[in-house]
Amino acid sequence: MKIFIITLVLVYLLICLLFYIFQRSFLYFPQPAGQVDATGISFDNKGQILTGWILNPGQQQALIYYGGNAGAIENNIDFLGKVATDYSIYLIPYRGYGNNQGKPTEKALYSDAVYIYDQVIKRHQSISLMGRSLGSGIATYVAANRQVEQLILSTPYDSIQNVAKEHYPFLPVSLLATDKFLSIERAAKISSKTLILIAEDDRVISRARSEALAKAFAGEILSKRLIKGAGHNDISLYPTYATEIEEFLKVRK
Repeated sequence: MKIFIITLVLVYLLICLLFYIFQRSFLYFPQPAGQVDATGISFDNKGQILTGWILNPGQQQALIYYGGNAGAIENNIDFLGKVATDYSIYLIPYRGYGNNQGKPTEKALYSDAVYIYDQVIKRHQSISLMGRSLGSGIATYVAANRQVEQLILSTPYDSIQNVAKEHYPFLPVSLLATDKFLSIERAAKISSKTLILIAEDDRVISRARSEALAKAFAGEILSKRLIKGAGHNDISLYPTYATEIEEFLKVRK
């Protein structure tokens, strides 16, 4: 019996070790860039070259979009081009994604996002942000540290750490996680008008995680919408989703 218990403990510790070592492989799923009919643009953040695309260049207002952990950001070109017609829209894949070299980490993605913001604001009167899934955590970071006109968070979470706890309840995630994306700790620092879009049947980021984040925002700046019937990966296919984004972006301070 003693040997059995020791074996179980050793197996559990091995599982924890493997999770710790390979955890970023569970979080980031880089996709190669596809064929894109849009104007290319690039940024150099201390030697890290980040290439992407800009839609509607020359507008006074800009919208920067941060994608999910497994999507090709360029797949959003048609959708964003329709709902944000008055904006110059920036879609820059994360390092390690698309044609960009490097490895994604929480710290690195924050650094890239702030750098891109600082370059883009030189060209426009204002910047709004939209973060989808993983990108919602990057959007909250930028919004808490820079002046943002409007903030859209689609299928967001209070923290990636809490999302991981739900998916791996048998692991001490709080002790093991290195990239935690603690959006909930930044919500109180955000003064931008904010729209949170929640998928009713989300099986990736549970509704509880999105609701916890929403509660952390000041009520007067927050609009929250539930997209009925939508799942995590198909929310953009629901007409209500596009309508909510389009109407929100049209409302100016």
